[in-house]
Amino acid sequence: MAKKNKPLFKYLLFAISCVFTLSVISAWITPVQAKMSFVPPRRQAPTIETVGGGSRGDTCAIGKSNKKNGAIVKVLPKSNIGLTTKQRPSIMVYVPESSAQSAFFSMQDEDFNHYYQKTLQLPQKAGVMEIKIPISVPALATGKNYQYSLAMICGAELEPDAPLISGWIQRVQPKGNLVNQKASLELASQLASNGIWLDAVSTLAELRKSQPSNQSVVNSWQQLLKSAGLSKIAQEPIVN
Repeated sequence: MAKKNKPLFKYLLFAISCVFTLSVISAWITPVQAKMSFVPPRRQAPTIETVGGGSRGDTCAIGKSNKKNGAIVKVLPKSNIGLTTKQRPSIMVYVPESSAQSAFFSMQDEDFNHYYQKTLQLPQKAGVMEIKIPISVPALATGKNYQYSLAMICGAELEPDAPLISGWIQRVQPKGNLVNQKASLELASQLASNGIWLDAVSTLAELRKSQPSNQSVVNSWQQLLKSAGLSKIAQEPIVN
């Protein structure tokens, strides 16, 4: 009788082992796939507007092939200001398909002092473009507001009515656990929950470029953008 029960006992042990293994895997995966959500800080962009807002229309043949996302979009929360702990943060902008091949990017402070400007080559397809501030530019001052703008160059030179967007950024003092960490979903989640928008977005952008087939990274990117009211561009690719 004991011999007949041995196969059954082996199957029982195997089943218990499988259940235990699955529970361990589930516990390991769950934190990686945790919901990514932006918690807005208690601050708004300055009311001073030194440049115009977004634009859409026949200029530059914007949106001719994609009516859904046929405008330049600043990758910022509804407050129109993104916080960063970095001296020279990356700025994200969604650029639609158009006839423009370049754009003029500029930054200045609230007192209209020039900080940085450059003519940028636009990507050949629609998507989120990352704009990096070079190391040669002075570090952002902590606690100071800076306004940036991106205007599309539709002809031989920049026109006054060119399609453009503008937004604000502010550098803040970093918390101890958010400094000098390697890019990860956990870091991006911590930054987002602390209201550090620019760093959360750039962290996920770095992960998307280094791990393009990682669905957890893609899902986290989409969740973050949707939580900040950017659902229309949440599924767009990063194009540079």
